[in-house]
Amino acid sequence: MEQAVLNHIDTYGYFAIFVAMLLTGTGLPLPGELTLGVTGYLVYSGQLEMLPAIAVTALGDLMGAVISYGLGLFSRTNIAQHFSFLIPTESKMLIIEKWLTQYGIFTIVFGRLLPVIRGAIPIPAGFVQMNGKAYIFGIFVSSIIWCGALIYLGTGLGHNWQQLAGLGNSIGLTAAGVLAIASLIGYLLFCAKK
Repeated sequence: MEQAVLNHIDTYGYFAIFVAMLLTGTGLPLPGELTLGVTGYLVYSGQLEMLPAIAVTALGDLMGAVISYGLGLFSRTNIAQHFSFLIPTESKMLIIEKWLTQYGIFTIVFGRLLPVIRGAIPIPAGFVQMNGKAYIFGIFVSSIIWCGALIYLGTGLGHNWQQLAGLGNSIGLTAAGVLAIASLIGYLLFCAKK
């Protein structure tokens, strides 16, 4: 799989990166860290530019997550009929709905920065009919952070970019922690001004 990703990105450049991240963004179990690591290496070696690479990967991730949201929003009965294993139990759906209603964008941003959970958010967000604008904004923010951070790390690792696949989990957890702390500080400053 690693070699196939490398070959396609080497041949088709930005388009291959976009497609790989689109598929990853839908929640398919594909190695997004690998794609971003390769992209970082190509930026490091001068074959790609940093800002267009971040834009293309984040856009692909965003589009994939929007497709999955649409599937959840418009196809719940079909998914329940043919792929019932994809639908959370009623109690889990209530929890998801509560989190998305109560914390909205923050649930999307934090969840999409966490490995495993990031792929499980879009379809349930569609199931509970989360506000589309809030969903897209949350996905946009998390995609920029996730893709930008991993591409940047890939450039730093250079020829050792493969190590990024193993670092993806800890990077996601660290990014979510930093965002949680920044949000808490922002909230406290907002309360202090009041």
